[in-house]
Amino acid sequence: MNAAVKTQVMDWSKHTIEEWLKQYGAYIQTCRMKSGNMPDNLGINQIYWLICENNKDYGSRKNQIMCSISDDEAEEIRKLIIDIQFSNRICQSAKTAVLLFIEKNVRGLSDRRMEVEFKLGRNALKSMVYCGKYYLAGHDKRLKLN
Repeated sequence: MNAAVKTQVMDWSKHTIEEWLKQYGAYIQTCRMKSGNMPDNLGINQIYWLICENNKDYGSRKNQIMCSISDDEAEEIRKLIIDIQFSNRICQSAKTAVLLFIEKNVRGLSDRRMEVEFKLGRNALKSMVYCGKYYLAGHDKRLKLN
């Protein structure tokens, strides 16, 4: 039995670090809306925007993006995040900064929301998110900065 295994190499240069994480956040949101069944003849992004348009209390849409990554790309980003979370090669303070950067971009959190959720000051948060971004870019050479 010879089964041909198709392996795709992910093109990390297609997006910046922030864009990959934001796309992953959009992917997670669309997966939550699928509820296990694919919709008939209407794409998930269209359903998502219809839901947003019908929900007037949803708030600002300035940070919402359309999901344009594949399942394989989302899986690679998930693996990257898990590798960071459980890596022994990264010190705890750097890991905290990287995870704050990831949280901000995947969940689309505002600075104010992060202050409340993580109980940190605005300047400390901005500094840690900035450090996390550059640490991640230095840690994984496949990722590019804007």
